[in-house]
Amino acid sequence: MRPALLARSPRVGYVEAWDEQRRLAGLVRAGDCPPVIWLLEHDPVYTYGRHGTRADLFIDDDALAALGAQCLATDRGGQMTWHGPGQVTGYVIMDLRGGTGVRRFVEALVDGMTDAARQAGVTGAMSDHDRMGTYVDGRKLGSVGIRVAEGVSMHGIALNVDPDLAWFTRMSACGAPDVVATSIAAEGGVADRARVEDALSAALAERLDLAPAPGALAG
Repeated sequence: MRPALLARSPRVGYVEAWDEQRRLAGLVRAGDCPPVIWLLEHDPVYTYGRHGTRADLFIDDDALAALGAQCLATDRGGQMTWHGPGQVTGYVIMDLRGGTGVRRFVEALVDGMTDAARQAGVTGAMSDHDRMGTYVDGRKLGSVGIRVAEGVSMHGIALNVDPDLAWFTRMSACGAPDVVATSIAAEGGVADRARVEDALSAALAERLDLAPAPGALAG
């Protein structure tokens, strides 16, 4: 198992976190930093990846601003998604050139979310590797969207603990308008963020063969 850094932050702005990911990815790529698992929460934000479009969000910028949110284009894969209060966002910054491989990496992220949801009491949580997410009877509980540049991953996962699910009704999530969002709370699980983060970090470490030590991001 490779040593890794586990960082946990409270609320962090999306752009600020994106900048920090790029900095960390450069360090990991150069061999100056171990793999990083960073768990945090964002202010309300819709983002869409390289295969997405602003049209997947059903409200205009004025209405969005009135909700205290914004919409941003990003460099990850995937389409439209939402991050915000009540959701654990996990960024995994890791060199995949040593044999992990992108497909195995993505499957590990999905399975890590599923493991954490089950530990939180959502016994019906299931991994869907093809759709890159965790589901409960077709309802989407967690999603994956990553970018790999020069062998190093960025972005990662979003696991719904107890967000206001109305946020998801304002978009076509991941190009699948008929898929309903759900959460650990909505499925009768224990919606305790600290406990979910504990379970998620342990599951990701096991799935990715990492031995994370808690620490702070330097920079």
